[in-house]
Amino acid sequence: MGHRFQQRADVEFAPLQNEVILFHATSKKFCVLNSTSSFIWSQLKEPASSEEIAERLGNSFSGVTPDQAMSDVDSTLREMLALGLIVNVEAGSTPLSEVNP
Repeated sequence: MGHRFQQRADVEFAPLQNEVILFHATSKKFCVLNSTSSFIWSQLKEPASSEEIAERLGNSFSGVTPDQAMSDVDSTLREMLALGLIVNVEAGSTPLSEVNP
């Protein structure tokens, strides 16, 4: 089983037309997501793998090939990880809400 990712609990978000604005309270940083990134973010309410998200992305956006979906998901997840917006959760590990910081 590959890596699974999930939204960080301390990141707030607000929809804005077809985009989403994220606010990371700890670092006081804002991040604006385009429609593809917003879709990927929405899939991370629960832990999900990049493969699962790419499959859903391909099914939800017409004209997106599986390769393109995987590439978009991988690059977006890397960026979100670097910005501290999501966390890597191991399959079968303790849910984040039960882990002490």
